[in-house]
Amino acid sequence: MKMNEQKEVGLVRNALNKCKYTMQGLKYCFRNESSFVLVAFCGCLIIILGICFDISFLEWVFSFGSMALIMIIELLNTAIEATVDMVTQEYNEYAKIAKDCGSAATGLMSILSIVVNLIIFIPYIIKFIIK
Repeated sequence: MKMNEQKEVGLVRNALNKCKYTMQGLKYCFRNESSFVLVAFCGCLIIILGICFDISFLEWVFSFGSMALIMIIELLNTAIEATVDMVTQEYNEYAKIAKDCGSAATGLMSILSIVVNLIIFIPYIIKFIIK
């Protein structure tokens, strides 16, 4: 095998490993984080509503984007909690702050996402009810 071919195989193998780690992280959160499962369920519901109401491209961007951001923040919060738990099992004020702030980030993004999706879907729901 030539040097360039070896580099290409190495790059592909590296990319596949990264996908494997991504899937392991998602699998962990689906199995162990009930809030992650709830957000994924809400994301599916939003996709169904978006298809049913034929929302615009920009509405898809905001709706789906806000749900994706919650999932991303939840993944980061889980990583923070695991790291803190790895460092200390004893009560520590800094550990509490780290965990609380991670949770607050998820909570605030959840509120923002709910507001965004209500703004998007309430007019469609009202039109549907009035018809």
